[in-house]
Amino acid sequence: MIKFDRLKPVLLAAGLAMLGLGATSAAYAQATPKRGGTAVVGVSVAGATLNTQLTSNVTPLIIADLWASGLYKYDKTGAKKPQIASSWDISADGKTYTFHLRPNLKWSDGHAFSSEDVAFTLNAFAKYNTYLVKIVPNVDRTETPDANTFVVHLKEPQSSALEGFDKEVFPLMPKHIYDGTDIPTNPANRAPVGLGPYKFVKWEEGRGITFERNPNYWDQPKPYLDSVVAVFIPNVQQQQNALYRGEIDVLRPALPQIGRTIEQGKLKNAFETREVKVNAAERLSLDVNTTRDIFNKPLVRQALLVAIDRERISKDVYQGLAFPAMNAIPEQFTQLTDPSVDYNKQFAYDPVKAGKMLDEAGYPLKDGKRFTMDFTSATNADAFYAEPAAQIISANWRAIGIDVKLSLLEGQLWSDKVFKNHNYDVSMSSLTARTDPVFGVDRSFLCNPSTVPFVNPTGYCNKELDEIAAKAGSVPTAERKGWYKKYEEIVARDMPHLTLTNAKKFFSISTRFGGIDEELDLAFNGNPDMAQVWVK
Repeated sequence: MIKFDRLKPVLLAAGLAMLGLGATSAAYAQATPKRGGTAVVGVSVAGATLNTQLTSNVTPLIIADLWASGLYKYDKTGAKKPQIASSWDISADGKTYTFHLRPNLKWSDGHAFSSEDVAFTLNAFAKYNTYLVKIVPNVDRTETPDANTFVVHLKEPQSSALEGFDKEVFPLMPKHIYDGTDIPTNPANRAPVGLGPYKFVKWEEGRGITFERNPNYWDQPKPYLDSVVAVFIPNVQQQQNALYRGEIDVLRPALPQIGRTIEQGKLKNAFETREVKVNAAERLSLDVNTTRDIFNKPLVRQALLVAIDRERISKDVYQGLAFPAMNAIPEQFTQLTDPSVDYNKQFAYDPVKAGKMLDEAGYPLKDGKRFTMDFTSATNADAFYAEPAAQIISANWRAIGIDVKLSLLEGQLWSDKVFKNHNYDVSMSSLTARTDPVFGVDRSFLCNPSTVPFVNPTGYCNKELDEIAAKAGSVPTAERKGWYKKYEEIVARDMPHLTLTNAKKFFSISTRFGGIDEELDLAFNGNPDMAQVWVK
């Protein structure tokens, strides 16, 4: 059926020509949304949960945009677009945020939605959320004066607080499903109930997940499609081939494949590939276990950075679609980062210098070796960078006398090793900086007593840095840059977490759909929710 459906635009145009109707009529027919059809989204294999309050892995994040919704999201310019909240107010003292919710909404299971659900999401889930763990201590209380009003009172003003309530950081969760249960093991984490355009139907292990149109979706008459299927394709090349053959309609291509993907799309006129240009930084990073004797000296950690050829990683692993990161605060945050702290100058690639730094730190060469290191990373289709980047880094370190034992692990094994058990020396991952340093950067450097995944596992705890981060996140925007310069300087001095590269983000989507422009009106970490598109 799909093959015949994809011929309809051609047949329609030919028929109109025979009837003597102009191109304007044909264009109008194809620009008018209609209901029906199925879209196929290619993703890597999903893990144990689809609930992005509990995980920040790529596949659940892509899938969550189908079933979940939030108070607002971002358009391609970075402007906030209301979703479940139609508007919001911030008090003059910057301590009270009032969200005005759309009335008479329902969850995908038909249960009534209210402000109680929003309050429950914050109060019950924030402790599990990798981005919100540093915000919760500043929340004084929440209020729900009526079903359509949600109020957050902060202890201190926090200029970045609103960023914590966007759709990606704060997907809304149903109180009637989770209240009184053990949240991490609730079955709804694998069969979610949400406010998004599609509702969960079934999960077929090893094959994919099926969603159907949510009749209770708040933004009627969307979505236009009857269903969306997220198919599991574990191999990057298999994902690309499926896109080229028209077997899938949507894919976030791996960066090394972008050049060929754009070329193939133009050649076949079957899909478009576009950059999400205002995206938050996605940065290849290394956590160093500072509780280990060898790595408790800043000079050793700095030497590790100096020994890495980040230009080669950017060019070879990311095919030039990434660049060496400047410092702890991403370049995308133009009003916040201070370029006077520049790793590319202070810690430029220099193996000879790195060796001398390790000599000075007390680790000279003995029989060709300085010390042995356990180096680990997760490896899956989403982590296309893992093996090639790890091999380059390992070779760089071996060249200066470090005996590197590299272990590439399945995602859950790696997460337990690093974040739960802290049984590692150096760990590599790709982390998103989200929309503000408070959410995506602080988590890598501030004191962390928890075992929440992707939150500082290094054992590094500097109360001075924590205080500076709190100031940087709370003062007016015009004053934040000065505080973040101090932040950058402390991180450059202590280097518990090494930021290597800063990468771009792209999506490919089939041209058999209308509404592509609206669908890809995305910024930061948004993914297509397939609510805007229809089959031509």
